[in-house]
Amino acid sequence: MKHRGLTFVTVLIVLALAGGVYWLLTYGSAYYEDFEVKHILSQAANLCYRETEDEKVKDYVFNQLHTAFDTNVESHGRVERVLAIDVNRDDLRIQRSEIPKKVDIWITYSRTVTVPFLGQQRQVTFVDHAEQDLSPVKW
Repeated sequence: MKHRGLTFVTVLIVLALAGGVYWLLTYGSAYYEDFEVKHILSQAANLCYRETEDEKVKDYVFNQLHTAFDTNVESHGRVERVLAIDVNRDDLRIQRSEIPKKVDIWITYSRTVTVPFLGQQRQVTFVDHAEQDLSPVKW
């Protein structure tokens, strides 16, 4: 059997793998951090079962976000702690409904990523959602 050498399909597979690695280097960390944000939202939705004040739930979410995503930034000779993701308190929405008794929580935030080898920056926007049934448990 004669070896065919480099074929068009082989070149396509190598290019696809290289593109996948490049995408992973560029956007992988942002999507990995999005899993943490979704986890924080699901914990907040569970908190709504016993906490009826939305402002306390928002406080919980932003305390968790600061714990997970605070970074040190030097500004005018001082080191400040800022969130690595771009989110404001107004970007977190909590909606409760009575029939059925449940809570929906949405958060919209942006994350800046740097494209390798080009040095350019891109904004990636995420919209995450969590919901929780708040009806009493019947045993």
